[in-house]
Amino acid sequence: MNSPYFPDFIPHERLGGTAGVEVWSGRDSTGSPAILKTFTLGRGWQQEYAALLSINKAPLTEVVIPRLLDTSETPPAILMSYLDGKNMESHRFPMPTWSIAIQQAGQFLAQLHAIPLSEADSLPLSKALPLRLESWIERGAKWLSPAEIRRARNKVGNGTVFEGHQRVYCHNDFAPRNWIWNPSGLGIIDFEHAYGNHPAFDWVKLEVGLFQKMPELREEFIASIGGTPLWATSEVLDAIVAIHAIGCIVWGSQHGDKSYIYEGRRILDE
Repeated sequence: MNSPYFPDFIPHERLGGTAGVEVWSGRDSTGSPAILKTFTLGRGWQQEYAALLSINKAPLTEVVIPRLLDTSETPPAILMSYLDGKNMESHRFPMPTWSIAIQQAGQFLAQLHAIPLSEADSLPLSKALPLRLESWIERGAKWLSPAEIRRARNKVGNGTVFEGHQRVYCHNDFAPRNWIWNPSGLGIIDFEHAYGNHPAFDWVKLEVGLFQKMPELREEFIASIGGTPLWATSEVLDAIVAIHAIGCIVWGSQHGDKSYIYEGRRILDE
């Protein structure tokens, strides 16, 4: 694969990419380590750029996020600072490290969700989320079984379970795969999916992943965000999990990613 061109960036290594997004490590014009993220046309560039602008202005504690160094709208690309450390999904860590990380992650999430939304969808979540499920079902009709569709619809219902809930600024891919551990502070990366959403979408990957492996971290996480939110009932979490699971199956099928398909079906079967 050809390395990307970006002014004042010297690419060294392709770190990965999926669904049109490519991530490269290299050096900026000062010789400092930097990351270049390139995008296809769409919301990814806009959302990551807006998130880095907004979050870098917020009074974050403990947690570190990439600094925005430069950007290009055509072609869509973002040059950002490199976060030193180890990815928490792909490395092993002792429980005391996980304890510190989950507390810092929760504090960050509380701060992120408090950032005012520049634009808010006027459609109430009680109507928007059932429609989102139906959109996934329509896109994935040839991959979803009738039983999977029925199970998800039963969990979401007519949306009244979300009555009165408000959108907050969400990361929307909040999980250890996007956490970088460094003893000086937890790093959070990958904001291409960040937008106003139901706050449970920043819990869902923890509920079906990390908290199943290490359930003791769940209470520490809840304490770090200031206690259990009023919206966080089992019915709400089950409904969000169902939407997430259907989305995993459909997205994985569209992009040929079997790990997403398997994960979605595992979650939906539980």
